[in-house]
Amino acid sequence: MNEQAYRSSPILKLFFKCTLPAMVGMGFSAVYSVIDGIFVGHYIGQEALAAVNLVMPMVMIIAAVADMIATGSSVRVSILLGQDKKEEASRVFSVCLAFITVISTLFGLLGFFLAEPLIRLMGAKGLTAEYAVQYLRVFSLFMPLCSIYFSTDNYLRDCGKVRLSMVINIVCSVLNIVLDALFIVVWHKGLWAAALASCISMTVGAVWSLTPFSAKKLPLKLTKGRISVNQMLTIIANGSSEFFVSMAGSLFAIIINIVLLKLGGSTAVAAVSIVEYIASLTGMVIYSMSDALQPAISYCFGAGLLPRMRKMQRVVMSAAAILSLFAMLFLLFGGKLLLPLFVKDGDVALYDMSLRAMRFYALSYLVSWVEMTLAGYLTALEKPWHSLAISLLGTFVFPLVFLAILVPIWQLDGVWVLNFVSSVFSAVVAVVIAKKALKPIEA
Repeated sequence: MNEQAYRSSPILKLFFKCTLPAMVGMGFSAVYSVIDGIFVGHYIGQEALAAVNLVMPMVMIIAAVADMIATGSSVRVSILLGQDKKEEASRVFSVCLAFITVISTLFGLLGFFLAEPLIRLMGAKGLTAEYAVQYLRVFSLFMPLCSIYFSTDNYLRDCGKVRLSMVINIVCSVLNIVLDALFIVVWHKGLWAAALASCISMTVGAVWSLTPFSAKKLPLKLTKGRISVNQMLTIIANGSSEFFVSMAGSLFAIIINIVLLKLGGSTAVAAVSIVEYIASLTGMVIYSMSDALQPAISYCFGAGLLPRMRKMQRVVMSAAAILSLFAMLFLLFGGKLLLPLFVKDGDVALYDMSLRAMRFYALSYLVSWVEMTLAGYLTALEKPWHSLAISLLGTFVFPLVFLAILVPIWQLDGVWVLNFVSSVFSAVVAVVIAKKALKPIEA
């Protein structure tokens, strides 16, 4: 796909060209994640599942700054390409990629050395705590390469290389599954080996995805130079919604894990982990769909093609709504068929708790797509503060408020129903904020 496709290709054709590779690639990543959870839960145990759920918010915190720079610079790069300023776009890309490498290295070191006190602070004990420390330390060591892997995905899509991005994601996901099978099933290693499998596959992806930029075969090239302070501040501002959302979401996940440990111990944390493995597939695909159209929307915005830009977003929202409806129906009526894959034979308590949690969680898909698609749209239009407000309310403020209200009344059921209640309020507020933010553009 080239830049001319962003200008003139039929909207539906462009939508499928952009999103299908991204969705297939993200779908493989999501399937890998589910299979990874199956290996961890079925072959290691519920303590390992709980450990993964405790650690992942911390991994996301470490990656949040890198993600902020990658997302913010990706939007700026797309707009510069739309304005035919390729040299400036390459400078922005190169400086930001170097910054991502440095900052992820520093945070990775902090994560490695502070792993044990952080896990203990959350209240984890025994085998769950031991697993969690191992898992966090492995990810921390590989954090620079993991950050490059995820960052270059944004830049490949800026250059229209959505198929290459898809192939890299698929190959890395398959490699991850193969390594999981070897490390956990064949060689009977612990949870640290599952983390190592993920990190090795992402290292391969990082090296692979950097190669086209080094070969100077794309509109973006690795180059020397600097960017102005104002440009960097714009990049940080535009990526701030993703940063604060990631930070807020990770912080809330830590809070919810602490609550779950107190209410139901490692079984409750493991149950949430299973539900998230299964239910996150739809969220990841919707995010990838919205994210895949971001370069095209930003390009059209930079080129002044506003009616075309609006049609793209309407298609994204319609597709997200349909996908969410099917996901809800599957979780309600078919999700239970997947639970035995994650739960060891005879662990009735974990099975029953996971099933109840999943059925409550499924209801959130009725409206959760609204917040996700509108926040992504506003980011693509360099409306970072409006996007940030929508995302923060949906991922932190409303969930925290309703956690405080519902848990004292319904205990664990209050946690299970939390996503649905907060998603309803988030959707309403997202529509109001988006209408206000888009008024100047619609005029």
